[in-house]
This record gives sequence, structure tokens and C-alpha cells, in this order.
Amino acid sequence: MKGAFKRTDFGRATSRGLQLQALLQPERMQGLGFGFAMIPFLRRLYADPIERGAALRRHLAYFATHPVLAGFVIGTAARLEERRAAGEPISDQAIDGAKRAMASPLAALGDPLFWVTLRPLAGLAGVLALILLPPPPSGSPDFRVLLCPLVLFLTYNAVALPYRLAGVVRGYLDGDRPAALLRSLHLSERNAVLERVGAFAFGALLALAALRPGTGGAAVVHAGGNAVVWTLVVTPLALGLVIGLAGRRAGFTGWTCTAC
Repeated sequence: MKGAFKRTDFGRATSRGLQLQALLQPERMQGLGFGFAMIPFLRRLYADPIERGAALRRHLAYFATHPVLAGFVIGTAARLEERRAAGEPISDQAIDGAKRAMASPLAALGDPLFWVTLRPLAGLAGVLALILLPPPPSGSPDFRVLLCPLVLFLTYNAVALPYRLAGVVRGYLDGDRPAALLRSLHLSERNAVLERVGAFAFGALLALAALRPGTGGAAVVHAGGNAVVWTLVVTPLALGLVIGLAGRRAGFTGWTCTAC
């Protein structure tokens, strides 16, 4: 049974994985969506409807991870199902344990990257695009409002979509080495980079809002003179210094807990 899957099976599972959140429910969270994504693999492995139904029930239980990274768990589960169908003694508990072992760290690494850092950054990119374009003539429709959500969508998916598209295949190939697979995704490193990009984008947004003619900010700066300019520059730096010192007093250095 080794190598039983076809490219179409991976493509269908990946496509179904994009709809993972559509079947979200309080009792099983993403469990129904996970089972839905596993159906192409189970159809390939089990010709007997009874065996296929039993395999599907294994994947309808509670499951929760970050939706962008769920494909890695789907691929890992498909590999385990393939090995089980080939005769290896892999129990239901072993499959469920492997899924949970992958899902928890992926959620812990994916939430800060995609929800906390990337999503606000994508919104900032959309707002910056809106501000940088000149306004339309008086009385004309302002099509810039269409650009903002488009830039947000493209910015977010430029980072998220490669993980979604490659997740099932990568999980199938490397799911037997979960630690190495997690390290190869570089989620923490990319989160650190995007945090800095987001801070720069927010600073650029503040500067443009303060200095752009027609927003009222330029008039405020002109009226206040150098005092307002220095306030705009120094306040974020001072706030960052206070937060950094508070973090060090709490026992944190960057992302590392010195008490751990």
C-alpha cells in the first residue's frame, strides 16, 4: 500500500482543508472539517464501506489547530492511515495522539504569526495603500476603498497561502519526524521579522496621517511647530522603552523566559 495515493488525492485534501473552518462547532471544533478533508485519502485506502466508515469516525473527533497549518496534520494522519492499511499495527489511539502532538505546537506557533502579527500588518498595508494614493476629483467615486481590502487580502495570503498549499504534502512526507518538520517551517523566525515590519508600517502610517495634506494632521504639525514633531517621534520610542523595561523586570528577555 506504500505510495497508494495519487496527486489528485493530495489536491482534493488540500482544497477541502481550505474549508476547515466552515464546519467549526463548539463540541468538536475543527473535527468535522478534518474528517471532510481526509475523505479523499480514505476512499483510496479502503474499498470496503464499513472499513472506510470506521476510519472516517477516527477523524471526526475533537480537533483544533491553526487553520492555516492544519494541512500538515492532515498529511501526517494520511500517512498513518496508509501505514495502517498496509498492515502495520497502528492503533486508533496512536493516530489520535500523533494528530494532537502536531496540532498543539502548530496552534501555539501559528496564532502569534497569523492572528497577532500578520493580520494587523495586512490591515496596515491596506490602509497605507489607501493613504498613499491621491484622492479622486471632487464628485467622482473613490475607488480607493476597493484597494484597501484587496491589498489586505493579498498581503495576508502572500504569507499564509504557501503554508496552506504545501501543508498536506509536507505533512505526509515529514510527519514521521514532527520536531524536524516544525523547525523547518520557521514560524517563530518569520513572526519576529513580520513584527518589525509591522512596527515600521505603523510608524509610517502615523507619519503619513500627521503630515499628509487634507487629513488635518499637517495643520496640527504646522500649528504646533517643533514640539508636535518631537512628540510624534519621541512618544513611540519612550513607550517602547517602558514596555521593554517592564518585560525585563517580569523576567522576560525577548521571547525567552529567564525563569524557565
